[in-house]
Amino acid sequence: MNRFLEFIGKQSIIVFVLSLLVLTYWVITSLIDVYQYPVVGAIYELLWFPFLILFFALPITNLVMLVKNKFSYKKLWLYALLINGMTVFCLYKIVG
Repeated sequence: MNRFLEFIGKQSIIVFVLSLLVLTYWVITSLIDVYQYPVVGAIYELLWFPFLILFFALPITNLVMLVKNKFSYKKLWLYALLINGMTVFCLYKIVG
């Protein structure tokens, strides 16, 4: 049982870091012209689909795990969900 609880703690950290990476990726790619440099454009083209999948999957994962943990503030699920909300807001402002 302790190993499962340790895994859940590590999993929340992993999801939190992934949420930060998704936010960083979408903000940086909206601020700079990625096609100005061929290498940066190629990296952008390779990574846009995995980050798009993470953009939709991470909030669902965060919400499910937040409910499973009974809305505990000790884990990082809530904070990762807030970061995902900021990502949605930033993309809404950029696109719309």
